[in-house]
Formats: sequence, structure tokens, C-alpha cells
Amino acid sequence: MKCKIEILPTAWEDLKAIEDYYAVKFDVKTAIKVSNKILDAIERLENYPDSGSATPDTWLNEMGYRIVIIEKYIVIFRHIEDTVFIYHIGNTQTEYTRLFF
Repeated sequence: MKCKIEILPTAWEDLKAIEDYYAVKFDVKTAIKVSNKILDAIERLENYPDSGSATPDTWLNEMGYRIVIIEKYIVIFRHIEDTVFIYHIGNTQTEYTRLFF
């Protein structure tokens, strides 16, 4: 059974910031390419909602969060019932817990 994907507003803002960075630093084509890679990884969660890895943070793991790594970006998500909620998209250098406060 496929899960529903719900990308929360904070994650859309994160993705937009990543796109803006690549559009300014490189070009629109590169920005779209990076964005599509991230969205493709998120789409795979429809069929594999429990994939990904535990986070490096104990608190996030205890709360049921997982991460998917796409090159130098991470997607932080939780699988709740039949929905995968995407909370944040960020650089792998990010301190994940700070995104939640």
C-alpha cells in the first residue's frame, strides 16, 4: 500500500531556499536539477515509508523521526499511519535538533 506524502510548509520553504541558492550561485537549470533529486527521494518514501536512517540525534530518534540523505542534503520525516510527513530539508552539516526549536 502506498503512503501519502505530506510536505509541510517548513520543508517547502527549505526546498525553496536551496533552489534560490543554486539559481543565484549557478543557474536555474542546476537549481531545478538539485530540487528534482530531493523530490525524487521524497517520492520513493510513498512505497518505502520506513526507509532512510536513524538520525544522529537521540531525541529525534525517540520521537520517530528518520532521515534520507541525498548527496549533501537531508530530508527529515516521520511515518505516521498511512502518511509520511516531511518536516525539514537541509544541508547535511545542519544541527537537526535546532530545526525543531
